[in-house]
Amino acid sequence: MPNNSTVPDRRTCLEIIAASDMLPHIRHHSLAVCRVAVTLARCLNDNGGHYDIAEIEAAALLHDITKTRSLTTGENHSLSGAAAVAAQGYHGVADIIRQHVTPDSDGGSISAAEIVSYADKRVLHDRVVPLHERFAYLKSRYGKSPGDIRRIDAARERTEQIEQRIAGMLPGGIPQVLISGPCTGD
Repeated sequence: MPNNSTVPDRRTCLEIIAASDMLPHIRHHSLAVCRVAVTLARCLNDNGGHYDIAEIEAAALLHDITKTRSLTTGENHSLSGAAAVAAQGYHGVADIIRQHVTPDSDGGSISAAEIVSYADKRVLHDRVVPLHERFAYLKSRYGKSPGDIRRIDAARERTEQIEQRIAGMLPGGIPQVLISGPCTGD
């Protein structure tokens, strides 16, 4: 049923997650991605950015909303997740979810989708890790063919470019902003 609000609040996101039967480890991952994404967005806002924190929080919490199902169906969880969230009336959040694996980018200002995508790539399970560790895991888990390896390598290159652009916008760089922030609990 469509919702009149354009962005679901945290409680609503957690209700959507509960209704989706998301596996616990995917829920923990989503909470950690949320913490990283919201912390980055707040730091960027403190340095002249204009990000909608509520939208980034919702997209980060819901970015893997159909991941559990996709483990069985093989569907593209970024597309099916976007469709599921759009069906509830949250179209802006759905567009960020659609892009969380491969964000649209013009190489200019950092988009909300790039923030969520970057946060997702920095979180392995529920821990913040360096990009090389996350992408080594992705290769070992999903690198079944030469084509898969090429896609993962391209994703790493995109993510490293996003990281450089974000770091250039933050006076102290990125590492310290990943240490703490909201979205740490249920």
